[in-house]
This record gives sequence, C-alpha cells and structure tokens, in this order.
Amino acid sequence: MIVFIVVPNNRSLANYVEETLKYLGSSKDKIITSRGEDVPFIIDELSQNGKEAVGLTGSDLFKEYQLSKYKTKLVILKTLVWSDKKAVFGKPTLCLLGPKDKNLEELPRNLKVCINSKYKSLARRYLNLLEEKGYKFSKIYLSGSTEAAYCNGLSDLIIDIVYTGASMRNANLKVYDKIFESDFVIIGVKND
Repeated sequence: MIVFIVVPNNRSLANYVEETLKYLGSSKDKIITSRGEDVPFIIDELSQNGKEAVGLTGSDLFKEYQLSKYKTKLVILKTLVWSDKKAVFGKPTLCLLGPKDKNLEELPRNLKVCINSKYKSLARRYLNLLEEKGYKFSKIYLSGSTEAAYCNGLSDLIIDIVYTGASMRNANLKVYDKIFESDFVIIGVKND
C-alpha cells in the first residue's frame, strides 16, 4: 500500500498534488495530510516500518531533514519545478535578510540573527561560510515571527523563506543573499 503525505494548508501546492498523483498513477483515496516539515520524518518512519510510502514536500524541507538526519535512505524520486509569478524569485527561497538601507558589509562583525527553526541546519551551514569571512553570530530560533524579532530589536538579521516578499517589505528588510531555492519534490525510498 502506498501512503501519500501532502501539505494541506498551502494552496500553491494543490496543482503539484494532482501532478504527483498522475505521475504515480494513483487515486486520492490514499492521502494523509501533514505539515511540510514533518513529511520527511513520517515517510522515513513508515519506510523503516515496512510500509511503502512517498511524500510531497518542498526541497528546502527535505534538504533540512537530510542535513539533520545522517542515516536516512530517503531520496528525491522526482522534482517538480515550482513556478509562481506571485513569488519574488518564482518559488520559495530561503534568504538572509537585513536592514533595507544597508548592506551586510556595512554592519558590525558581531551580529544577532533570528532563524526560522525549520531551517536550523541550512542556516548553520550558510552562517559557517560567513564566519570564515570574520563574522560572528548569536542565533535566535523562532517558529515564526522572525520579522517581529527584527522589528523589536531582538536581531540584526533574519534567515527565513521569502515568497511574496510582503512581510519583508513591511519590516523594512531586503534580501542580502539567497541561500536555497525550493522546488516541490516527491520523496521516498528507492526500491532497487
């Protein structure tokens, strides 16, 4: 039996669910819903328990899972290019954000950065590169409200997904760097 895991609260994923079901030649009666960040864990656990399962999620969330869990057998079975004209970069993009009126080079070398907790490993990997250039970071992890942390003086920078850019603009932030562009992926364990 195949179990499908789908992100339920993201309307932009609906077209990809239909495309995925066609790709797999399956019907909608085998769908379980879950949050995107939980999909890799659920698929991994189901697979380890002998169940045939595939998941639908963003490549950013899958990459984060891979970086945090070293012994997973999960792979990307198919990538579906995410293309949305409403998105600033055409797709969800993990970015380093900072004050709109400055550049990273103009900021002090010791900085506080607020990171969406879904992206701890991707952020750590990226910040390590900046630390090699002489920066030092105090890290704050929040499940959301990263822009609020900046607006209230709790952080100097933010690492979070930029989609339409509305919350970024409202907080007077701009993109300093793109860290990871996400597509929609079908994940599972490849049977040899």
